[in-house]
Amino acid sequence: MKVALAQIGSGTDVAANLEQITSAATSAQADGAEVVLFPEYAMYEKPVVDGTFASVAEPLDGPFGSALAELAARLGIAIVAGLVEVNPDEPARPFNTLAAWGASGTFLGRHRKALLYDVGVFSESTHISPGDGTDPSTVRIGSTVFGLQTCYELRFPEISRRQARAGATVLAVLSSWVPGPGKVTQWSTLAGARAIENICHVAAVTQSAPVSTGHSLAVAPDGTVLASLGDAPALVTVTIDASLTERQRQADPRALTVDM
Repeated sequence: MKVALAQIGSGTDVAANLEQITSAATSAQADGAEVVLFPEYAMYEKPVVDGTFASVAEPLDGPFGSALAELAARLGIAIVAGLVEVNPDEPARPFNTLAAWGASGTFLGRHRKALLYDVGVFSESTHISPGDGTDPSTVRIGSTVFGLQTCYELRFPEISRRQARAGATVLAVLSSWVPGPGKVTQWSTLAGARAIENICHVAAVTQSAPVSTGHSLAVAPDGTVLASLGDAPALVTVTIDASLTERQRQADPRALTVDM
């Protein structure tokens, strides 16, 4: 399967963000990609989450989600992207949601970020509602099961292990990784660790600089970096060989079963 990582630079203009997504998805389709992954908050992003996120929130079948479904169907490519999803029970605190549409435009599933980024001066939970942390959040695209996780959740190995045990062979990590000293090293190290310890591919895409670190990357189950980007907007397409995961898991059958 060919998977494209679309590292874009989203801002506060939702229409402009949709234009970026359309352009990148078109390029991914031209590259032969079957799936294109966009970052967390691809719909709307700022350096710090605040009350304005609620003002742009929509249901997944709202104008933005519908535009992504139509784009997927028109190009014949699956799309996974981060949206601000309205929370009908608490409108002031929407969900930070990853949503997936198949190549026919059919809605495949979503992941609402459960572990919100409350670190240092950041307090995502002040303005965003957490999702259900017990849901493994897997979606099937073609014959491949993807585990969907968001940004900060990459730091918690239990999430990746739960998804691998639920059948995921690709972990799609959609992020807006907060920049700072050592953050690129942490990002790439964690992506590699999740791939190796779960014998799966990791496709980790993040927003470009300056709102994020950039440096999206794809990692094979043995830790080999298949592709990586710099900090500017860019797109890269990688081939994911499912048989590699199968062979390695057969060779090490305890890898996903041991609980300490």
